Amino acid sequence: MKKSLLLALMAAGVVTLAGCQTIAKQPNVTYIDRAYTGTLPCADCSGIEATLLVNQDGTYVEQLVYLGTRDGNQTFYETGSWAKDGEKLRMTNANGERSYFLPSADDKSMILLDQEGNKIESQLNYTLNQVTSTKKVGEYRYLADAATFTECKTGRTYSASGLELEKGYSATGVTGGTPVYAEIEGYYTIRPSMEDGQFDPALVQTGQIMFDKSSSCK
Repeated sequence: MKKSLLLALMAAGVVTLAGCQTIAKQPNVTYIDRAYTGTLPCADCSGIEATLLVNQDGTYVEQLVYLGTRDGNQTFYETGSWAKDGEKLRMTNANGERSYFLPSADDKSMILLDQEGNKIESQLNYTLNQVTSTKKVGEYRYLADAATFTECKTGRTYSASGLELEKGYSATGVTGGTPVYAEIEGYYTIRPSMEDGQFDPALVQTGQIMFDKSSSCK
């Protein structure tokens, strides 16, 4: 089952201590994904947490998390192509369904438009903001070329590949697969999964890393 931003419109009624801590150097990262995130209104759930990744090659990936449904949080992914349509971005999914966004002048946010590409007349929030790097707090683990980061606050798990992360984790001396408390400067986005045609929420490191095997999320 797939859900797109078109269906999202429908759902909204709109068609540490020395010896324990390891600090890694800041990597030379200058590019941040053109990824946008925000919580859209939903008529039959508590909100739709949307992440839209606009790739430079004219493709896009969207992740929609329907929060607080009767079956819990439900996550859906979709891919498609995007094109400029005047000042708007026109997104076309694999089924030929279209949705529209209006980027801000500085490209730091985008407003979801209706099915015809017009502004939604509502007091509700339809804005997605570009992701920014902030300190993420959670537990990191690495085993057999698979790295994950579980956020303390939400319990959500993200793929978290990166040589600096792997080196910092290894320097703690723990057995592979053991979760280690970490504070990582970075941002959340979407990345292709190890399974063909699938996607995962991902943490991209952009700055300082601190591992502390004496601490935990608890």
